[in-house]
Amino acid sequence: MAFIELNEVTFTYPDCTEPAIRNLSFKINKGQFVVVFGASGSGKSTLLRLLKKEIQPHGQVSGSISINGQLIEETKEGTRGIGFVFQDPENQLVADDVLHEMVFGLENIGLNTNEMRNRVAEMVHFFGAESIVNRKSQELSGGKKQQINLASVLLMQPDLLLLDEPTAQLDPVSAREFIDMLKRLNEEFGMTIVMAEHRLEEVFTLADQIILMENGQLELSGEPKEVLQKIWNTDYKAYVPKIPSLFFRMGGQGSVPLTVKEGREWVQQHQIEPTHMGVERVSPQGKELLKVKNVFFQYDKKTDYILNELELSLKQGEFYALLGGNGSGKSTLLRVLAGLLKPESGKVFIDEIPLKKYKQHDLTKKVGYLPQNPKLFFLQDTVEKEMNTTLDQWNLPVSEAGQLLNKLGIAHLMSSHPYDLSGGELQKAALACILVRKPEVLLLDEPTKGLDPISKKNLANILVALHKAGMTILMSTHDVEFAAQYATKCGMMFQGKISAEDIPDKFFKGNFFYTTMIQRVFRGLLEREIPMTLKEDVSNA
Repeated sequence: MAFIELNEVTFTYPDCTEPAIRNLSFKINKGQFVVVFGASGSGKSTLLRLLKKEIQPHGQVSGSISINGQLIEETKEGTRGIGFVFQDPENQLVADDVLHEMVFGLENIGLNTNEMRNRVAEMVHFFGAESIVNRKSQELSGGKKQQINLASVLLMQPDLLLLDEPTAQLDPVSAREFIDMLKRLNEEFGMTIVMAEHRLEEVFTLADQIILMENGQLELSGEPKEVLQKIWNTDYKAYVPKIPSLFFRMGGQGSVPLTVKEGREWVQQHQIEPTHMGVERVSPQGKELLKVKNVFFQYDKKTDYILNELELSLKQGEFYALLGGNGSGKSTLLRVLAGLLKPESGKVFIDEIPLKKYKQHDLTKKVGYLPQNPKLFFLQDTVEKEMNTTLDQWNLPVSEAGQLLNKLGIAHLMSSHPYDLSGGELQKAALACILVRKPEVLLLDEPTKGLDPISKKNLANILVALHKAGMTILMSTHDVEFAAQYATKCGMMFQGKISAEDIPDKFFKGNFFYTTMIQRVFRGLLEREIPMTLKEDVSNA
């Protein structure tokens, strides 16, 4: 008997004419690791929420969902054995500090104090969270918040773990640790895991089954290598990760490599060499537009400095990618540059004018800022009202907004409430409201977070066009592949300052974690310089 079984499930949100889930049927066996992927808004998050009774969305549902042989609606005590990690970590935090957040669920189920202490101590050590266990929750970066959410869920010792894009806000090192931990939970403890994800490079290697969703329907499902083979020559080609993509592109035969180890064995056996190329980039030729001098910042006098002697210089027309671990200060720096936080000491200049001398209206006109949590951007109850408010405020024509919405692929979402959108859709809607007023400097905090591969390519097209037109772009990102393809310069944040910066080809060379999949596959196998990415990756972007 299947552990999870859906039979002809259809779900429609209130006031919506089209279902979010359509006639969905599939089975998952106990102990399986299943990855659900597809475009933003394809129904992945809705599907996961339907599997947990306490958080099922409001709306019209038909068909049946059973877990461990019991229909969900017939369970009397809810689904306590099901853990859920949300896409947006802010939606899951309930306590002011980390320790209380972790024990909140344990207190609700009446666990005795000694057992709570044992579980929390074990989990804190497992996550290496000793340094933040007494911190305020809101002081943490998005990635740290997500890690605490997962720890809190695992403290409940669930049999089924549902995860909605859990690595979206994690840096490469933290994401690798996170995925390794999921692997241990699945393999050593037999935990059934269902994970919706856009970051497919590493999760496909763990999956027993992958499910491709499109418009609320199951498009394809099966073992990863089998499904990837089927979608290579289709419109879903963009979902194929870099290593199997290299295999298909070079006419590989036989078993499809998924891991770096399998990829290295294949290229050595067949003496494969990637097409060498230089990615076409527009180097900045203009004056220094943004300068940060010796900036210090801390959220609390009792805590360490988040920004510490920070120095940064951006030329007009630069496309700068800021990388670094969770909590290294990337988001804080962007908020300082946007005028939302004031540094304790040091100076920030834009166009040689001190930031503090700008009036808020003039600064907002010059600098566009997309926060890591785009919900913070919206004040109106529909995307259309938010866009119209922006157009009225800046006296802009409606036609430009329409063109931009079509480019981003969200014109059909204008009447939707922002909070009803998926993470990727919300990200694009907020970006549209910023780009329509054509700022000179664009600050993007994790702009590819929550975006499926096709949406990411559309975003890349827009950013590349803006960059070629002379816009200066500074983005913080954990997306190494995106930074390697499009940035003109990359910087590494470490201990509150930029510890290293260079052009992408030099910046990523020789790194173990902060480097591209192609670099990992060919490291040490070629005498000549290895390209950061492949020709088709760039030409299709």
